[in-house]
Amino acid sequence: MKALRTVFYALGGLVVLVVAGLIAVAVLFDANALKGEIERTVQEKTGRTLKLEGNLELAFWPSIGASLGRASLSERDGKGSFLALESAHVSVAVMPLLSKQLVVSGVRLDGLKATVTRDKAGRFNFDDLLAAPAAAKTDKPGAPAPQPPAAGGAVRFDIGSVRIARSALSYRDAKSGQAIDVSGLDLRTGRIADDTPGNFELTALVKSNTPLVDARVALSGGYRFNLAKKAFALSGLDAKVEGAAAGISGLLLTLQGDVAADPAAQTYAVNGFALNAKGARAQDAFEAKITAPKLAIAPDRASGAAVDAAFTLKSPQRSADGTLKLSGVEGTAKALKISSLAAQLNLSDPALPMKTLSVPLKGTLQANLEKETLQTDLTSKFDETNLKAKLGLAKFSPPAVTFDIDADRLNLDRYLGKPAASGGQGGGAASGGGGSGGAADPKVDLSGLKGIDAQGRVHIGALQVQNAKLTDVTANIRLANGRLDVSPHSAKLYQGALSGALSADANGNRVALKQTLSNVSVGPLLRDVAQKDAIEGRGNVTLDLRTAGGTVGTMKKALAGTARVNLRDGAVKGIDLAETLRKAKAVLGSKDAREQLAQGDKKTDFSELSGSFNVQNGVARNNDLQGKAPLFRLAGAGDIDIGNSRINYLAKPTIVATSKGQGGRELAELNGVTVPVRLVGPFDAVKYQVDYGAVATALAKSKITEQITGKSGNGGSVSPLDKLKSLFGR
Repeated sequence: MKALRTVFYALGGLVVLVVAGLIAVAVLFDANALKGEIERTVQEKTGRTLKLEGNLELAFWPSIGASLGRASLSERDGKGSFLALESAHVSVAVMPLLSKQLVVSGVRLDGLKATVTRDKAGRFNFDDLLAAPAAAKTDKPGAPAPQPPAAGGAVRFDIGSVRIARSALSYRDAKSGQAIDVSGLDLRTGRIADDTPGNFELTALVKSNTPLVDARVALSGGYRFNLAKKAFALSGLDAKVEGAAAGISGLLLTLQGDVAADPAAQTYAVNGFALNAKGARAQDAFEAKITAPKLAIAPDRASGAAVDAAFTLKSPQRSADGTLKLSGVEGTAKALKISSLAAQLNLSDPALPMKTLSVPLKGTLQANLEKETLQTDLTSKFDETNLKAKLGLAKFSPPAVTFDIDADRLNLDRYLGKPAASGGQGGGAASGGGGSGGAADPKVDLSGLKGIDAQGRVHIGALQVQNAKLTDVTANIRLANGRLDVSPHSAKLYQGALSGALSADANGNRVALKQTLSNVSVGPLLRDVAQKDAIEGRGNVTLDLRTAGGTVGTMKKALAGTARVNLRDGAVKGIDLAETLRKAKAVLGSKDAREQLAQGDKKTDFSELSGSFNVQNGVARNNDLQGKAPLFRLAGAGDIDIGNSRINYLAKPTIVATSKGQGGRELAELNGVTVPVRLVGPFDAVKYQVDYGAVATALAKSKITEQITGKSGNGGSVSPLDKLKSLFGR
């Protein structure tokens, strides 16, 4: 007993001595005297400027703590602020340190302001602070490397509480252009330690440019986590988001429930989950609800009650609503199955021919939570369409969507509306032509392609879109990093075939098209798609075009690339060159260019027609037009201004000796004469001008040649009297 008493006295004396020493240090030690040294050390080690404007205070009992007044830390180059705060306090419990346990009694930060940036190369502005220090050099070559600390000496972290007030965070990403600002940040937590329950409250204002967010966020609930297992549980979760997000104003989103996940053990659970959201976008108001009363998933068993979801969307002219019901969950985490999936989508729109449309969906769903895959098989019958679809997720985070869709027929014009008729044939006057007029230039916004990763295949037996009628439509689709590729795609149309590739890139609002139409009947195609009856014929069309811009008009004026047309056995409508040549014969003495409006009831037949186009800044230029017809051979050159919907083109038909075709015999004496015809004006009101003076000059030269050679234009001999009469046109 005496020995034990001696030990206690010794220990007591030691504790008194340590406490007395700590008190003496706290009283006699001036921490502020070290501020200059600390600032110099930070500058040397990091290249950053540390400013300690407030006082440093130390405490040693009942916990070791430090308080810091106003301070700031610069960026690595010394310019700009990386971190600043009004005050901070950290305290550590003394007794646990004796058993190698770090128990932080509390952390308080007030007025914290942090700026995080990422450059175009993907480097963060704090990477240098996380870099491992260079390995210490040994004094002698071959010296043994430092040994790691012995096992069993690990430090266990335990934080009593965290309090952050009046703080703000800023994030700028030069690579993606994303900007996020968090202000008014206020966080309170209970104890933070592995397998220890705690509670938290968080409020903040969040602003972001991509996606567009300006909202107030409030979260509260209980937590429990295990960092080693990456497991967590949230209980009594209560979340609310108010404001605007992704173009939605008046947003109110609430979430309640209990959620738990232990990926290592493959166990997941949801209880009393309820999500409600409502808001408005432009004049459209929406509301959505999801409820999941109970769901439990384990490696050997899964069970759960039915999941229900519903939404409504209302606008001044139309409305939509839908429901989704998933039957109870069964199976295991590796083979999760929902045997019954039922959904219903209802649309009401006066623009629809049927006014209302209901689309039912039925199917099943399977998932493998271990491999993070999901697959659903769906069927639907609506209107005149029978549809089958396989949708899936190749991975959960970030979500990678897969799909395979097959429809027997689909008439999109029944739902999107047909294009307005031009009101004329073959260039007759119609509204909206010429690129003028007060209609607003429609915007083109491809930003919706961003943030989605999807790939798959679509096949449609018979498709109608914008009046075009296609069959056996097949397309492979890939969407990633804001870029959509529909390549390859193919279809049968108008007695021919189509194949090619289409891409749309939200990074720059760019579109590119490579298309080949083989053996296509172009007349019916143009009448259906463009409501233009301008040309007949059958043949090949190749396109290699690209453009960019924020509106339809801008894209038309930025169009660039190449195109080529090869047609046979057709006709150009709106102009009758045979009639024009007869008029040329009748007015040989005129020096004027006669101007006429192209009319749909006239046409010029051809057996072959080909030409290539170089497109720059929305203007398609051609200088190699070649055509053959019974009456003439055709050449030409000029511009088709797609951006301004105008044409300025000079066609040069040259008469050939023939007794066939459109008035061939009566025009035989014009053999070899070229008749310049200029097409000018807006697409919807093209006019053609015939240069009769040039025809007369060419014909006069031809007649003088006949007088000299003694031969007519068709190769036969003529008498001197006939030569004289021919010279004067009598």
